[in-house]
Amino acid sequence: VAIIGAGVSGISAAMEAAKAGLSYVLIETSEAFSTVKNFPKGKPIFTYPTEMTPSGGIQYGDRSDIKESLLDEMREQVEAAGVEMTSGRIEKIEKDGGAFLLKNANARDGEAWKALRVVVAIGRSGNYRKLGVPGEELDKVMNRLHDPKDYCSKKVLIVGGGDSAVESA
Repeated sequence: VAIIGAGVSGISAAMEAAKAGLSYVLIETSEAFSTVKNFPKGKPIFTYPTEMTPSGGIQYGDRSDIKESLLDEMREQVEAAGVEMTSGRIEKIEKDGGAFLLKNANARDGEAWKALRVVVAIGRSGNYRKLGVPGEELDKVMNRLHDPKDYCSKKVLIVGGGDSAVESA
């Protein structure tokens, strides 16, 4: 099994593949849990109802109430499960007989992986929406809130009405 993306879903898929006795390769462009890592500093985390236990690989305990403790907990689970990650960026998936050929954009020698099954778990991969207006490429324009304290007592304009915009406001 080839698993593209080492977020919560990709790592859970790797854990489940290992439990089922399948060989797998977990391919990630940057780092494990990068979406969670890019949440604002100290962001409160709301997972699932406490009376429910998810059936997947990653579990959430009582100490995963903010971003940093959640990341620590997930990294510990990855290490305990022995999940290994391979660096790469898949640029193309082709059918190759009864299998799939995954081409690595980062390889100079045409490196590729062959797998019978592929799990694409890439999320949005940091592809935030842009407005297409003048000035959105300026240094003072941010598309992600890293640390709310950086903006205390400053005048800011938040554009958007989705979860991230409301949370930033």
